[in-house]
Amino acid sequence: MSYAHTEVAQIAAISSNRCIGKNNELPWHISQDLQHFKKMTTRDSQNTASSSDIQGIVIMGRKTFESMGSKPLPKRVCFIISTQMDYAEQQGLVGHEYAHVVHNLDDALTHAASLAHGLHLETIWVIGGERVFSEALMYTDRIELTHVDTDITDGDAFYPELPDRFKVAEESEQMHDEKSNLSFKFTTYKVEKTDQ
Repeated sequence: MSYAHTEVAQIAAISSNRCIGKNNELPWHISQDLQHFKKMTTRDSQNTASSSDIQGIVIMGRKTFESMGSKPLPKRVCFIISTQMDYAEQQGLVGHEYAHVVHNLDDALTHAASLAHGLHLETIWVIGGERVFSEALMYTDRIELTHVDTDITDGDAFYPELPDRFKVAEESEQMHDEKSNLSFKFTTYKVEKTDQ
């Protein structure tokens, strides 16, 4: 299922009713989940032969990029999908080393896979939002979901239902965040290999 021999993975935190955002923000602040996201999407630079300081590649939609303050994530190259042809100019991203604006998911995956190959990165991360997650499911090998034990009744962005081919591969213990008073756990889903 991988894209040009590079693993495509998705990462998201979702509520019990699959909410991932409201008003273009995360519906909660769980520092352990943010640390988990950073650890997953950046590789440890000690074990790399490449001298580059790029340690990850992420693909996101325009709204997700704007929800992060319209700044690329540290040490990660961001591919931002926008149908606005002049979006790179608007955002001052023309020629930016760490942020590339593309106009569809296929272009994002193609460029990201090529870059990953050159940097010896095994995984491309799809990090949102709702539409990008849905479109990328057909290319996805692995999904890292943080299941947050709450219902968000006024959310406006939701994670898609997982196709049957994804099975739970690993699951953490249930954890509790003191500040937000929310319980959560990390779950890894992988595509079940079929003998065909």
